[in-house]
Amino acid sequence: MEILTLDTDGHPAVSSGPVPTCGDTDVLIRVRACALSRRGGTVSDKTIASDRDGSGPFSRSFTGIVESTGRRVDALVPGDRVVSCHSDRSFAEFHCVSAYHVVKLPSDISFEEGAIIPRMSTVLNGLERARVKTRSVFLSGAGATGLLSTQVARISGAATVITADLHVRRLQLARDTGADIVINVSTEDAHRRVMDQTDGRGAEVCLECAGNEASFVQCVANLRPGGTLVVMKPTAHPVAIDTEEWSDRSLQLVMGRELPSETPYLVERGLKLVGIGAVRLRPLLTHVFPAHRINEALELIDDYPNQAVEVALVRS
Repeated sequence: MEILTLDTDGHPAVSSGPVPTCGDTDVLIRVRACALSRRGGTVSDKTIASDRDGSGPFSRSFTGIVESTGRRVDALVPGDRVVSCHSDRSFAEFHCVSAYHVVKLPSDISFEEGAIIPRMSTVLNGLERARVKTRSVFLSGAGATGLLSTQVARISGAATVITADLHVRRLQLARDTGADIVINVSTEDAHRRVMDQTDGRGAEVCLECAGNEASFVQCVANLRPGGTLVVMKPTAHPVAIDTEEWSDRSLQLVMGRELPSETPYLVERGLKLVGIGAVRLRPLLTHVFPAHRINEALELIDDYPNQAVEVALVRS
């Protein structure tokens, strides 16, 4: 089978290998699509940046069709359309995955859209822990995590949803998917705008969706006393917290990341929200490339964040 990987310099490499042999509790998946991860590098700004250290997997998640199952697998059968919650450092024709990490993909959700859905696990977990109903919410970062969080905050009953980002296209998507107010931090003072929109008090909940220190600091500044900051994306490097300031302002810090044992359940919940139209995946899927155009896909997602949000790679 053909295997696509990234070499040590981050360049695509094609190799071949045998179809993997699965155990009794595994399923063999014929891969159809994956959501690409960014490679190494950094794009920085005074308020929001996209950190890319090259250490992540080739893809965050993938979808496909069950080819075969282990003898102890009962919930899945060959031919099932599925999404794997398990990321991998390659985009092979076949992957062997523990059945526990596999969720059925409804027939009305495309393989490329389904590759986005594992992001919903952290989004749902973080929003539930933040208790956003009737509260003002500020989101820093309008990538896929931010745009999904915008939608879930809206359907969860947030009173006001304010989304900030560097890029015009992403902000337009944020507005289209439920944000009341969008802030272009490359041209506007995000803190002043948030204060203007909250009568000078600050947001009750801030969702850090960019995964970098500048975004984290912006969220802290925009919180009102007693507010909650939810980290939806971990930062690439440690971030210092002034515990005296947090204590004086009675701020709360919540990590959005769920336990691994919770991921399949949350992904299934996310699929149900997509199925009833409460959450839309298609607007986030800005580009789809066939596997042989991997170089174009990676260049786009790395270097043109104003054009791309989610970039999927598909196999025929």
